[in-house]
Amino acid sequence: MKGPYAHTGTMSRFILKRDRLRILIWIFALATFTWLVAISFANLYATDAERQGMAETMKNPAMTAMVGKGYGLANYTIGAMMAHQMLLFTAIAAAVMNILLVARHLRADEESGTMELLLALPLGRLTNMAATMIICVCVNGLSALVIGCGLYALRIESLDLEGSLLYGAALGAVGIFFAAVTALFAQLSDHVRGTIGLSFAFLGVSYVLRAAGDLGDEVLTAGSPLGLATITKVYVQNEWWPLLILTASAVFFMILAFYLHQKRDLGAGLLPHKKGRMHASQFLQGPVVGSVTANSAHVVGSWIMFIGCLIRFRSRGH
Repeated sequence: MKGPYAHTGTMSRFILKRDRLRILIWIFALATFTWLVAISFANLYATDAERQGMAETMKNPAMTAMVGKGYGLANYTIGAMMAHQMLLFTAIAAAVMNILLVARHLRADEESGTMELLLALPLGRLTNMAATMIICVCVNGLSALVIGCGLYALRIESLDLEGSLLYGAALGAVGIFFAAVTALFAQLSDHVRGTIGLSFAFLGVSYVLRAAGDLGDEVLTAGSPLGLATITKVYVQNEWWPLLILTASAVFFMILAFYLHQKRDLGAGLLPHKKGRMHASQFLQGPVVGSVTANSAHVVGSWIMFIGCLIRFRSRGH
C-alpha cells in the first residue's frame, strides 16, 4: 500500500522539469532588476547632498504609504535607499511568482484532470503538494542566495555582506509565505481562478495593512507579511527576527493546507461553489429583444451615414 508521500522526490523532479524555464526566467528577472536598481542608485545619487535630498522626499506621507516608513534617513546611504525604496516592490514580485507557481501545480492540475491521471500511478495523495512546497522552498532559497550574493558582489559602498544576505532572505521568506498561503487557498477554492483571486486579494490586503501601519499604528505593519519584510531595516539595523515570524507563519499555513487537503475530495474545494442565475437574462430569452436591438443599431448607423453625407455635400458646395 502506497504512503501519502510516496515518490515525492520523483514528483519534485517532474515539477522542476516542467517549470525549469519559468523558474530560471523569474530568478533571472528578479536578480537582474535588483542589481540594476542598485547600480543606478549609485550613479544617480553619488554625493551625500543628493542622497539627503532624496531622504527629505521620503518623509512625505504619500511616499511612506507607497514604499514604507523611512529608516536611516539621517545618513541615507545607497544601501538604506535601496532597501527602503525597492525591497517592498521586489517582495511583491516574489509573492506573485510563488502564487502563480503554486496555483499552477496544485489547483490547475486538478482542474484539468492531470492530477487524477498522476494519482493512478504509485503516487501518494499528498505527494504533489509536498513536491510543490519543496520546489518553492528551493526556488526561493536559490533566489535569495543569488540576489544577496550578487548585491554584495557589486562592491557598492554600504552594501555589506550581512545586509545583502538579509535583503535576499527577506525576499525568500516573503515568497515562501505566499506559497504556503496559496496552497491553503487551493484547498478552499475549487478552480484555479478562485485560488489566484484569493491569493492576490490577500496580497492586496497585506499591502494596504502595511501602508496603514506605516502611517499610524506599527502593530498593523507587523501584522502584514510585506510589513515584516520592511521591518528588517536592511543595511541599517539588519533585524532578522521578522523573518523568523514569516517563516513560522509559512510553516503553520503549510501544515493547515496539508490537513485540509486530506479532508476534501479531489477536484473539489472547501468553500461552497457560487451558483449561477436560475433564469436567463431578458436579452437571452428570445429573438425579439435581440432583433429589436439589431434593428435599432441599424437605424442609428443609417442616420450616422446620412449625416456624414450631408456634411460632405455642404463642404463640397463651399
